[in-house]
Amino acid sequence: MRDDETKPSCAQRGSMDIGQKLKQAMRDRGLREEVAVTKSGCLGQCKSGPAMLVYPEGIWYSVPTLDDAMEILDKHLANGEIVERLLIRD
Repeated sequence: MRDDETKPSCAQRGSMDIGQKLKQAMRDRGLREEVAVTKSGCLGQCKSGPAMLVYPEGIWYSVPTLDDAMEILDKHLANGEIVERLLIRD
């Protein structure tokens, strides 16, 4: 939990569960050689979190639900298609 309770916490919004399920889905889809899912510290996107940063493109996503994470996995990470509706633009 954050010390500064004026900002939301990604962990409070389920980021750990989303991350674990995203890793498993990546393995299930056979993307282990192409995609690495790693945990990070705060990415500074409190209003949009949980957040995902995709490299090498440097694309930021807001990932509020597991379904959103799976959409990013299936569209962007597996097929290179940017998921416009989940982009963090600022």
